[in-house]
Amino acid sequence: MSSNIRVDRDGVWYFQGREIIRKDIISLFYASLHLDEAGYYLEIKGERERLEVEDTVFLVQGAELVKHSEETFVISLNDGTQERLDLTSFRIAEGNIPYCLVKGGRFPARFLRLPFYQVAQHALHDEETNEYFLLLNGKKYPLQSGA
Repeated sequence: MSSNIRVDRDGVWYFQGREIIRKDIISLFYASLHLDEAGYYLEIKGERERLEVEDTVFLVQGAELVKHSEETFVISLNDGTQERLDLTSFRIAEGNIPYCLVKGGRFPARFLRLPFYQVAQHALHDEETNEYFLLLNGKKYPLQSGA
């Protein structure tokens, strides 16, 4: 499928091969982004445009363990937003690349190296099963490979 709009592995947006540098346009694209079984697309004023995406549109650029009434990781995304990390969606894919779901579970996001380490530094090791996990609010979240 050929598309006029492409997002590379580093989250850089392109139109007809040229990098889009206008932040207002990129913000509009994030706000208009959808994902279905055929892939990513933008829907603006009733018009749809499919995207060519190398990996994911969203990247996790930062992660911080926050302790208020309960413990949670707050992640920073490449669209400038922050949200709570859904640890139930966390997985490590082929090539040991970590992903999670963001935006209410609507989109996958790939962790950059630093935020993955920011999460992994809180991991515990189960000697019996030889598995790593996070323990937050009394609940165990495995850090394992998964499809």
